[in-house]
Amino acid sequence: MPAQDTGPIKGHSLLELNLTQRGAVMGTPAYMAPEQFRGATADARSDQFSFAVSLWEALYGVRPFEGTSPSERRENVLAGRINPPPSYSKVPPWVMRALLRALDTAPEARYPSLDALLAILERDPARMRRRGLAAAGLSLLVMGSTALAWSSWHQRRAQLCTGGPEKLVGIWDVPRKTAIEKAFFATGRDYARDTWVRVREALDVYTQEWQAMHQDTCAATRIRGEQSEAVMSLRMACLEGRRQELAALTEVFTDADETVVEKAIFATSSLRRLWGCADVEALMSEVKPPEDATTRRSVEAVRAQLARVKALTEAGKFKEALELATEVAQRAPTLGYSPVHAEALFMQAWVQIISGENKGVPPLLTESLWLAHASRHDTIATSATVRLMGYYNQRGPVEEASRWQAFAQASLDRLGENGELRAIYHNNRGLAFYQQGNFPEAYESFDKAFALAEQTLGPAHSMTLRYASNSLAALGNLDRMDESLRALETLVSVGERNLGPLHPFLVHPMMNLSNTYVMQGRLSDARRILDRVREIVKRAFRSNSEEWANYHLSAGELDSEQGRDAESLEHYEEAARQFRTLTGPESAEALQSLVRVAEAQMALERLGQAQQTFQQVLELTKKEPSQQHHIHTQTLSGLATLHAVRGQHDKALRLRQQVLELRERFLGADHFNTSLIRMDIANSHLEMGQPAKALALFEQVRALFEKTADLESPVGALLMAGKGEALRKLGKASEAIALLEKALQIVGNHKGRPEYQATVQSALARSLKDTGQQPERVLKLATAARATYARTPILRANELAQLDTVLKRYEPKTAPNALALPAPP
Repeated sequence: MPAQDTGPIKGHSLLELNLTQRGAVMGTPAYMAPEQFRGATADARSDQFSFAVSLWEALYGVRPFEGTSPSERRENVLAGRINPPPSYSKVPPWVMRALLRALDTAPEARYPSLDALLAILERDPARMRRRGLAAAGLSLLVMGSTALAWSSWHQRRAQLCTGGPEKLVGIWDVPRKTAIEKAFFATGRDYARDTWVRVREALDVYTQEWQAMHQDTCAATRIRGEQSEAVMSLRMACLEGRRQELAALTEVFTDADETVVEKAIFATSSLRRLWGCADVEALMSEVKPPEDATTRRSVEAVRAQLARVKALTEAGKFKEALELATEVAQRAPTLGYSPVHAEALFMQAWVQIISGENKGVPPLLTESLWLAHASRHDTIATSATVRLMGYYNQRGPVEEASRWQAFAQASLDRLGENGELRAIYHNNRGLAFYQQGNFPEAYESFDKAFALAEQTLGPAHSMTLRYASNSLAALGNLDRMDESLRALETLVSVGERNLGPLHPFLVHPMMNLSNTYVMQGRLSDARRILDRVREIVKRAFRSNSEEWANYHLSAGELDSEQGRDAESLEHYEEAARQFRTLTGPESAEALQSLVRVAEAQMALERLGQAQQTFQQVLELTKKEPSQQHHIHTQTLSGLATLHAVRGQHDKALRLRQQVLELRERFLGADHFNTSLIRMDIANSHLEMGQPAKALALFEQVRALFEKTADLESPVGALLMAGKGEALRKLGKASEAIALLEKALQIVGNHKGRPEYQATVQSALARSLKDTGQQPERVLKLATAARATYARTPILRANELAQLDTVLKRYEPKTAPNALALPAPP
């Protein structure tokens, strides 16, 4: 096929375009004035011309401008070639002369107004009577025909631009709404009713806006004369495309299952915005439809099927969508129309990307790109380029990713696109930065994508919410916890407002919000959110699903933080069991769950089991430590804690230093998790009698925490406790007391793990003892800390021994005798 002309539509094709574009014929061009054919603004003189055509037809039984084709009729109008009246006609010559003036090709040569024409036609009946009965009969004929033409003209005017509602019959009417409602409710999902109400309201608004734009598009040309026939045709074709998408979506909804209901609001919000059909400049740049009528009908049929592919994909029916997309892509070349072939190939690639079937995607996108480029289908060419950039950003090689990124940037700039495609571009950049561990750049890119999607697609669109989640993931890695918390709370609020309080989308942001509350020691808030998550998961998902597995992980975290280690272990084991089945035994999710299992086993003093579990994970993560560095370093850190419990502090220190090196490499020196391992290293130095080294590390961590984290949190309190203990061992107990008092207040407010409070109580008791202050309080603090540590005597043997020394000094008669503490296994 030759390259398609995407410039302004030339005058010679206006009528053909009007008659062949989908949905464009709103009346018949036989009554149009010449200036309308030329694309000029119509006015009252154009109405006068149309009325004169109607009256001529009523009087003579034929139209003044005839032709064997629309093109010939148009040329006759423009040239002013009027058919002579039939020889048998008895219409007076003065009537014909009046009509000829009204039918002049030059608007300024016509009567000043339609009223002026009517005044000529309504001559004094007395004059007619003086000419005899024949003249009177002719007068009646003329006046009757004028009345008929007037009525016919007004009727056509009234009927113009009123066909919009008819085009939605069977697509969005009472029977279709009833069928969809029945299908939604049949799924039995608790959120189905709320989802149906939201979908119905959204589609009511969409169809009302569609009808209004459909009517206005016609009226702007046929009634107000504000736009040319060519522009109207382009806008009508655009509206027809939107109508096809709507029809495909509501058809999918009539056969809704659980997946469709879950995705229904997202799918509805994915309907292309109607304002695009008012962007004349963009519409003029699109490729023209085929000239041949048969090919044009075939192309329309293919595009209707592609609209169904889109609807199925947005509704989560990936298998059906991919089968249909593949079938259409295979048939498209036979049409001989490159633009729709490019669209079909792109759609197949897009469905594969969305459904995770990435094999063969680059060749599909590349062929689509070149076909689109050759036929000047710029939107598809740019779409393919942006997706190729994203594919290679995710999978490499880096050189290909860089090349396609430059191409995508240039294509977007050439197209002038600053909405959905540019949002995808920024999201793809963000994913690349995120994989590289460049979290500041990732956050900036994700945030740009989110802002563009929210502005262009709306807050309830699946892309908008996905980009918001990506932005939050990057922000979380920047340790800007207050910002992360506010953003998470906003995302949950937006989700509740736009999707409903029981919608499954809320599960993941709510779990992240619960985990953030746990980190900040807001355990009651975390429990409240997690209880809601459990209710949503229970109502919306099968018992063996990733959502349930993730819920068990979050529930285990919360139980662990509250010191409920047996319950925590049960949750972690269930998560590990489900992930082994759902994602595979060596998946990141399964391994992460096993790390949590080992930590819970250690908290329950099952040290042998914990070491075995840690070792199992370590062997698996050794294969690809760079790709699973987070799990790998967690495992090494867990093994280091086991060494510390057994008094092997030199081994613990070596492992922790190895973890620090890995985290600095993959996360950066200033990352929150990197700071946490520095705290562990500092504690190793304390245990090994090196308080000066420990203090330097605690100071370094505190400086980073002040920038990125909340010191008024349990983790911040433990940092203060460690620093206080280092000061005490350096002979600065009095300096440590104020710091430890503040730490004690923090852990008292947050109600976290009892061990956190015991750690601060123990450190403060020893500092007070060293300064000889408040002996009664020393006794009280030491006794409370010892009671907590006594619950896990194997893990806390060293702390218990130190507390027994304190208690012996202050209450030697009643202090516990040297306890026979079990030796660490």
